Amino acid sequence: MVDRAEARRIAAEGWIYGFPMLMNYRTMYKQAIDVDDPRYVGGFGRFRHYAEPFTPHDIDVTLPNSDTPFSWAWLAVRTEPYVLTVPAIDRYYVLPFHDLDTSYIGFVGSRATGTGPGTYLIAGPDWDRSTPKGVDQVFHADSYLVGVLGRTYLAGPGDVKALRAVQRSYDLRPLHTYLGTVPPPAVSHPHWPAWREDVLDSVEFFTYLDFLLHFFPVLPSEKGIRDRLASIGVDGGAPSPPRPSCARRWSRASSTAGTRWNRPTPPPTTPRAGSAPAPSTATTT
Repeated sequence: MVDRAEARRIAAEGWIYGFPMLMNYRTMYKQAIDVDDPRYVGGFGRFRHYAEPFTPHDIDVTLPNSDTPFSWAWLAVRTEPYVLTVPAIDRYYVLPFHDLDTSYIGFVGSRATGTGPGTYLIAGPDWDRSTPKGVDQVFHADSYLVGVLGRTYLAGPGDVKALRAVQRSYDLRPLHTYLGTVPPPAVSHPHWPAWREDVLDSVEFFTYLDFLLHFFPVLPSEKGIRDRLASIGVDGGAPSPPRPSCARRWSRASSTAGTRWNRPTPPPTTPRAGSAPAPSTATTT
């Protein structure tokens, strides 16, 4: 049994470890899950392109780049990979794919892969099949949820039409569609917890983290922190509401009698190599 002092230390470490995942989920929920949100893109495996210069009303990202508008997409790669195909493109662009914790897994773009056409496969942690014919490169994710925040050069307001044509040429599809084969067996959809801004300041932080770790197999380099989190019940074992015993341990870990959970001050840390920039932390409506 973990005592209260050790549980609080683990909880503080877990908050720092899990914060990028929750912030990533914050954006993913609005864009790929919540059908009532105006930023909803239509679900997983679909791009949402921004072609117009940004205004103060565009708040998905804290500091948007008006000369390289964004292309967002989210992928669920538990059942099968996705395939991205791009044509020859005569302008700067980059489509960087990142894990659930925002660490980059690969780049497609004018600098990374060139300006010619190409086909790229984005696979989950346990995909170990041979590379399909016609695929130039395989990107292996460490998590079953993958994001891409692409950028494409915009020369100015008069270039919007040409930019839209380039963005529409980014072809993203499941592997079975690319191969023309039958789809893999379907899996049950998880109950996605609705995002609330107050989650970051409450014991429910660990409910969300426990849920998200279900999509993130333990990496050898992170076994220590994952074992410590498991000792207070945050083990990613099932995407469901927390067990009562776990909720009690999280409560002991994150608060003392009569006090509200306070976020720890993160010490200097070194993230996994190639981490994506954090989505906006501003409250959105």
